[in-house]
Amino acid sequence: MEAWLTQHFVNSALVYTGAAMVAAPIIIHLINRFQYKRVHFAAMEFLLQSQQTNQRRVLLEQLLLLLLRILVIICLLMLIARLILDPNQLSMFHGAKSHHVIVLDDSGSMQNVWGEQSAFDEGLQVIRKIAAEGTNRPNTEKMSLIILSRADAPLFLQRDINEELINELDAKLTNLTCSHQSLDLNQGLEAAAELLNEDRAVIKTLHLISDFRKSDWQEKKGVADTIKKLSKSDTAINLVKTVPDSQPNLAITELSGATEVASVDVPLRLRVSIKNFGDQVAQDVRVAAFVDHNKLPMSIVFDKIEAGSEISQDFDVVFNKPDLHEINVSLTNDALGGDNARFLAVNVKPSNPVLIIDGNPSGNEWMYIQTAIAPDASTTGFAPSVESVDYLRRHPLSQFKNIYLLNVAELPLDAVAALETFVADGGGLIWFAGPSIQPAFYNDKLYKNGKGLFPAPLEVSPRDLPARETNTTVDMQVSDHPLFSVFAGQDNPLIEAVTISKYFPLSQKWLQTEAQNASGVNIIATLRNQAPFIIEHRLGKGRIITCLTTAGPVMTNEGEPWNSWALNPSFIVFQLELQKYLVQSRSHDQAEIVGQPIAFSLDAASFSDEIEIQTPISQGERTVRLKATPEQTTDASGNDSLNLMTVFRETDQPGVYSVQLKRQDQTVESQMYAFNFPVSESNLALASSDELRNEMGNSPLIQIQEPGEFQWIQGQEAGREITNSILVILFLLLICEQLLAYRLSYHPKLAGAAA
Repeated sequence: MEAWLTQHFVNSALVYTGAAMVAAPIIIHLINRFQYKRVHFAAMEFLLQSQQTNQRRVLLEQLLLLLLRILVIICLLMLIARLILDPNQLSMFHGAKSHHVIVLDDSGSMQNVWGEQSAFDEGLQVIRKIAAEGTNRPNTEKMSLIILSRADAPLFLQRDINEELINELDAKLTNLTCSHQSLDLNQGLEAAAELLNEDRAVIKTLHLISDFRKSDWQEKKGVADTIKKLSKSDTAINLVKTVPDSQPNLAITELSGATEVASVDVPLRLRVSIKNFGDQVAQDVRVAAFVDHNKLPMSIVFDKIEAGSEISQDFDVVFNKPDLHEINVSLTNDALGGDNARFLAVNVKPSNPVLIIDGNPSGNEWMYIQTAIAPDASTTGFAPSVESVDYLRRHPLSQFKNIYLLNVAELPLDAVAALETFVADGGGLIWFAGPSIQPAFYNDKLYKNGKGLFPAPLEVSPRDLPARETNTTVDMQVSDHPLFSVFAGQDNPLIEAVTISKYFPLSQKWLQTEAQNASGVNIIATLRNQAPFIIEHRLGKGRIITCLTTAGPVMTNEGEPWNSWALNPSFIVFQLELQKYLVQSRSHDQAEIVGQPIAFSLDAASFSDEIEIQTPISQGERTVRLKATPEQTTDASGNDSLNLMTVFRETDQPGVYSVQLKRQDQTVESQMYAFNFPVSESNLALASSDELRNEMGNSPLIQIQEPGEFQWIQGQEAGREITNSILVILFLLLICEQLLAYRLSYHPKLAGAAA
């Protein structure tokens, strides 16, 4: 009985007192029945006989009056004790337990701070209050707590709410920290739905505690659909908001550069971008830059950032020794601290080796490439090597960043296989055509029906580009591809000065029937006659750039050069940009997003199974040791090998993670992985309560609780209060009681009226 009362009354201790008060009208009624003595005389006997004829009617009226007075007392009792009634489940008559499933959003935006309070701390406070209220109803309430970042492993699972749980809950919440990840609310809701569906015999309530940003509801429609589905399964839902107002926020959204070609004493150009997510202009924004935790003697200043806009600036960093280096930039703290810093890991090499294969041993095309990318190794950081075709089959290629193939007639098949492996692993390959090319070999052994090293089949012979009709036409027309970004704009005098006389055309049949459906093949520059000129395509992890003319001014039979591009300054710019662009797919130095795992797959013949990981300094710089597990794997060529496999998943903290791999010869190989705060969490604009209702409809089972308000916790988890209804019923009962009492009472007429 006690359990039933505590479930359905907020002030259950008053129920017994109120129940005793129900006896008051009965006692008064009985007293009224016995307060007169019976006296026999003739006139009264006549009246008694008259009354007996209407005795049943009078008795019913008196009993009805008594019932009305009892109901008035009961209504007063329900008002004072605060009855709770779920009209959809009639739980008042079931006496079942209540199951509260709490989903706490701990995504990065919940670190939003105003004053000394944060959205995450506000959420923890709500959880404590819900649990504390549950202790007022012993043996009737149980709770499950799901943390969004670990939705598959609830922190508490169907635990009875009692003092033991309160103590354990307080200890765990005290040590609980908000993640830095971008999380999907739908995962937490689906995990909660599974718990609630397993527990059919209880009153089910879901509490979703979040900051309810617009991006979570406008971009992820599945969240609202899941909530509506839960409400249709007789689950009461509380959407608990933890942030009172949208906060202005600045975020560093990008720190990038061609880190893959970083070399000693060569300036590395980096780009930092900042976005203003607020609705006010931000002025005099200063960004500090650090290398290996040492502040650089400069500040990157943004004079003004308009509301909602993103702007960028470039800056240079010079490294005086080869090694792994950590770069980070930071802002002054604002509403969201996680996005005020961004990290980058750079592996600085003494130089970057590039292989050049010239198909014409007596030619000098290699000189134009070498001069373009490395006029001086200390200036660009590239170290080109010029070799013959035979080098490809006799030496490992993995040491090179990129490989040039200039006017190569054909390749040995084992050299083709070596190049395919090189590109598939992330290497960059550059083709330049020429008079020595054998189209039949290219179409059969290199194109391979779209699965090889060449992007498309060729015609059987080169073709002359018709002469210009006017001086305003341009032989080479470039797109907005990143390789040509430096030439962007209406006027490009360097590009306009380039002349193309001869080129190798792609197959006309392929252009008409297959080009549009060729997956991954992108024509990034064309000739004046709209024929393809420079093509990009991918093979595995690597990129391949194909130019359908020569790398140098090779003379035709008519004594004219194939092109003048190699003599134009734009050729040097293009080649340097090409080096940076192609190596991007090969390196893991660029930053990841927090929460993404680091997967290790090591050759068991070269490495031991011991892996040591050092977490960022901001996390306390702790050391984690992993043991890799040997597994048999099969590569793309079908060859089996024994690899050591493991995964490191504790990457929630932004910063640079240092990895030490131990080789079989006891030497150590170091790696760095940078992880950054997700930009998607930086927009702190909140969805209003009206917007949330529009998304989910007006179901009475879905309630929106405003931040800082906790009255709803007292007695509303198991249903809804019916105070207003009880007041209306009480008002009607009092009117009926007064009318009936007036009718049954004696009212003598006034003397004047009698006369």
